[in-house]
Amino acid sequence: MPAVDKKRVKSPSPKEMERISALCLEAVDALKEVFEEIVKGAVPSAEPLLERVRALARAASKDPASLLQLAPTGPGDGYTFQHSVSVGVLALALAASLGHDVEQVAECGLAGFLHDIGKTRVDLCILDKPGELSRDEILEIRKHPEYGAEIVRGMTGVPPGVIEAVLGHHVRFDRTGYPESARTLCLGVPCAVVAVADFYDATTTLRAYQRPMLRGEAIEALRRARGTVLDGSIVEGFLELTDGGV
Repeated sequence: MPAVDKKRVKSPSPKEMERISALCLEAVDALKEVFEEIVKGAVPSAEPLLERVRALARAASKDPASLLQLAPTGPGDGYTFQHSVSVGVLALALAASLGHDVEQVAECGLAGFLHDIGKTRVDLCILDKPGELSRDEILEIRKHPEYGAEIVRGMTGVPPGVIEAVLGHHVRFDRTGYPESARTLCLGVPCAVVAVADFYDATTTLRAYQRPMLRGEAIEALRRARGTVLDGSIVEGFLELTDGGV
């Protein structure tokens, strides 16, 4: 996960961070099992993952910023999986910092962990292509929210708000974006939270076709996105959480 500034928040004790890190690793292992099962063509239950995300949500509700210190993935995990974990953790911290109850925080976290699950149906040669994508490749990669929503609808234990977030996380606040079919939906808190977490992590992470932004550049991009791409109130919450506010 990209580093964020937490200087205004008192650091948790080493013992507490060890406990939070262990909870996070359990959630990551459960998510990895979900990815592996889906790649095999199976439809796993989301309940083991959600149980672990709830435990992490309880920790986040006590100290949201503590989650920003976690680094639960390694370079061998692949970009999509690393990004999914980072967005899930950021979404948990952000939702908790906004004052939502534990169940809503857990839904935001689960939505973040699963938001890009549809990319398991997109050819790796497209996902990992270092150069410019063709029009057809762009259209294919933009199908991943619909692929993902189809996948999570078939999984037991996935709340409706999570399915909605998987489908709508690329629908902008001004109701442009994709897929077009989701633009008229009344998208809820998990979708808005995941959109902000996704935006930040995607802009600050090295990808095959894009250099990462520096933290200051990403903060300015978030500010410019308020009210158009992203929900401004959620962005403000993220900036306050990460000490990037005015």
